[in-house]
Amino acid sequence: MFVRILSVSALCLVLSACGYSPSSTFYVLDDSPLPTRSITLENADTVVIGVEDVSIPTYLDRPQIVVRSEEDETLEMAEFHRWAEHLGDVLPRVIGDAVSERAGYPLAKPATLNRDVFSYRLYIEIMRFDAQMDGAAMLDAWWTITDAEGNVLYRTRSVLVEPVGDSYPDIVKSERFLARKLGFEIADYYTKNLRNAKKKGAK
Repeated sequence: MFVRILSVSALCLVLSACGYSPSSTFYVLDDSPLPTRSITLENADTVVIGVEDVSIPTYLDRPQIVVRSEEDETLEMAEFHRWAEHLGDVLPRVIGDAVSERAGYPLAKPATLNRDVFSYRLYIEIMRFDAQMDGAAMLDAWWTITDAEGNVLYRTRSVLVEPVGDSYPDIVKSERFLARKLGFEIADYYTKNLRNAKKKGAK
């Protein structure tokens, strides 16, 4: 009888151990600070760039953070280190905020509704957005700016690289920096080539 009880207890212990899984950590790509006061824009006419849905490759269409091997041949999906939001949903907001920060707030926002109010549309196609632990993170993206009628004004490819530490928070920090850096590049193009053109058109 004692042996039988011991065996059942051991089996229960094994089953409970098998059913245990570590809790996941969720990271945000958008780390914008909370405002210290309520803000209501009196005039939103300065919002002239509508950021369309960002196209991402299939391997990024998941919550897990993706880590690339040193040999650049395999990918690891971090089961317990995940994005809090789908990358395709959060990237338009992060990039739009970065454009506005660089070129004047508010300038760009996700084009979720009322697309006709935007003078320009921004389309982004992500080719690669991942990192090697204790190596580098890379954001490889094509981006296109059109006018309100859909005529292409500018198209280019940005390949951005940032060093990464040896932890998942380091990866998140570097990838967050790259997303914002892409927004800064877009803002610089707008400031140099489109801002004055818009003012002349307004006259």
